[in-house]
Amino acid sequence: MKRAVFLDRDGTINREVDFVESPERLELLPSACESILRLRDAGFLVVVVTNQSGIARNLYSETTLARIHEKLQRETQNAIAAVLHCPHHPDLAGPYGRDCDCRKPKGGLVQQAVELLGIELEGSYLVGDSARDVLAARGTPLRTVYVHSGKPPQKELNALREAQSMPTVEAMDLAAAVDWILRDTRGEE
Repeated sequence: MKRAVFLDRDGTINREVDFVESPERLELLPSACESILRLRDAGFLVVVVTNQSGIARNLYSETTLARIHEKLQRETQNAIAAVLHCPHHPDLAGPYGRDCDCRKPKGGLVQQAVELLGIELEGSYLVGDSARDVLAARGTPLRTVYVHSGKPPQKELNALREAQSMPTVEAMDLAAAVDWILRDTRGEE
């Protein structure tokens, strides 16, 4: 059985900024690399699932995004099994302006990872800093961790309350989320 931890990118792994438009703007949060390595070493596939509407907004290209993700892989010692992104936005015109199943809060990116890597969702986790991230796990057996390291927590948690879809647990950052995941997998929670 292949277990995974699905990670949002912006605000979870790297600093939350308007848009990471170039590799130079990607700044990992403290202990993000160590946290990802701990997950990998515990036997999890680490999969990044990220909305990247900056492509639909013509702020950067797919090629630039690939360079950004190459930097992410280098800085995390290639511990990430896959980086999947949604370039679409339903409110914009152009080739990427459309509603799709891969844009979180829909679960298309998670499903792509399941098919691509043979992941078993039972025993897997999803970590993110927004309501959209947590909602992407609805209807699955994924356990979810909401981290306070990115978007304003009160707004995001209110959105989750309204959607009646609270996370399994909250953590201050990715390091604390990984601590909880590793305890949970050992049955210590």
